[in-house]
Amino acid sequence: MEQRPCQYDRNHSGKWVEQGAVAKLSLLALDDRRGPIARVSLPPFFYSEMIAPFLSFHGPVPDQLYVIGGRDNNQEPLDVVEMFDAWNGRWVTCPGMLARRAGCAAAALPNGCLMVCGGYDEQGIVRGVLDSCEVFNPLQQRWSKTGAALLRARWGHGCSVLGSEVYAVGGCALLPGSLIGEELMETLRSCEAYDVTTDSWRIAPSLNVARAGARVVTIAGGKLAAVGGCDDVFGRAEMLASVEILKQGNSNWELLDTQLGVPRTTAAAVALDAERILVMGGAPSLSSAEVYHVQKKAQEDQGEVGCASQIQIGDMAEGRMGCQAVVMRLPAPGKTFPTCTRQCVVVVGGENGDEDWEDEGATLARQFSTVLVFDAEEGVWRPTDAFPHLPTPRTAMALCVAPGLVVGHCH
Repeated sequence: MEQRPCQYDRNHSGKWVEQGAVAKLSLLALDDRRGPIARVSLPPFFYSEMIAPFLSFHGPVPDQLYVIGGRDNNQEPLDVVEMFDAWNGRWVTCPGMLARRAGCAAAALPNGCLMVCGGYDEQGIVRGVLDSCEVFNPLQQRWSKTGAALLRARWGHGCSVLGSEVYAVGGCALLPGSLIGEELMETLRSCEAYDVTTDSWRIAPSLNVARAGARVVTIAGGKLAAVGGCDDVFGRAEMLASVEILKQGNSNWELLDTQLGVPRTTAAAVALDAERILVMGGAPSLSSAEVYHVQKKAQEDQGEVGCASQIQIGDMAEGRMGCQAVVMRLPAPGKTFPTCTRQCVVVVGGENGDEDWEDEGATLARQFSTVLVFDAEEGVWRPTDAFPHLPTPRTAMALCVAPGLVVGHCH
C-alpha cells in the first residue's frame, strides 16, 4: 500500500488529519446507520485504502524494545542497536552507537530518549573500560554523547530508573590511580545517579556487597532492587544469592534477610509487580527460574525482608547466562500484533557457558538468537518460536523499553 503523506489541519488547533478523512468517516457512519440486520462485511479495499492510512504516526510510539551493544560470537563488542517494532511484530535496525560497548547498561529517560552508559570497547575489559555515555533520540534517529561521563568508568553494572534519575549500580573498574592490569581491577560497591535536567552524575548510596553482573530493577513504590551478581570476577568469582533494596530518598541500601533459592550472576530479572521479582538463568548457564517476594514486616521500623516464593516456575527451554529481560505487553495466544494485551516477560540474548558445547564435532554459536517469552498472566513459557529471533545473536548487551519509530510513521 502506498503511504500517504501526513497533513496538519491548521484550522483545528493544529491537529493531524489525513487527507480525505471526512469522506471516509462519512462512509463508516452511513454503514453504521444501516443497523445490524442489513450490515454486510466491508470490502477489503475499504480497510486498505481508507482505514489503514490512519495507522501512521508522526512521532515515536511508546513501549518499543531496544537491544543495545553486547558481545558477538567472536567475543567482539558491538555498536549494533536493534529495536523490536511492537506495532508490526518485527525487528528493525537502528543507527549504531558512537562506540562499541559490551557489559553496558541502558535506561529510558523521562524526555522520551534512552541512555546507555559504561561498558568496555574493543580494547577489552581492562584497557577498554568506559566512562562515556550516549543518548539516543528516537525521533531524530541519532545518537549523541552526553556532556557528563560516569564518575567511575565501569562495566558489568546494573542500571534502572528511580524517581527521575538513572542509577548505575556496582560493576567492575580499575582501582583508582592504578596501572593497567587485571590484578588491579575491583568489583564495586559504588553507585551513581544521573539527572537528565542537569546532565550530571552524582554519588549515590553504596551497596552493602560489591556486585558485578547483578540485575537492577525498579519496583513500584519508589524502590530499586539489586539482585544477585558476583563479588569478585577476577578471583574466586563467588556468585551471590543476596538481594538489596534502595528506597527513594534513603541514604542506605538494605540487605534483605532471605536470599535467592539459587545464587545467580548475569541472570535475567524483572519486577512483576510491587512484591514479586522473577529471576531466570544466570551463570553457569542455568535454565531454572524463581520468583522472589519482597514483603514488609508488620513493624514499620524493622524495614523489609525477602520471602522465598512458593510459586513454581518452569525452567527455560535453554540454560543461558548474560541474558536480560523486560516486561512488555504482547498479543495473547491466537492474536497478532499490534493487539498487545497480555503481560509477558521477554528474555533476550545470552550465551551457553559450556566451552564443550558441540554438535557432531562442530562447535555451535554460543550466543543465542532465540527470544523466550513467559506469559505472566497464564504462568507458562510460550513455545521457543513464539517470538521472532533476534537478528544479531549476542550476550552482555543492554535492554531497554522506550519510545521508537515504528513502520508506518511519517515525518
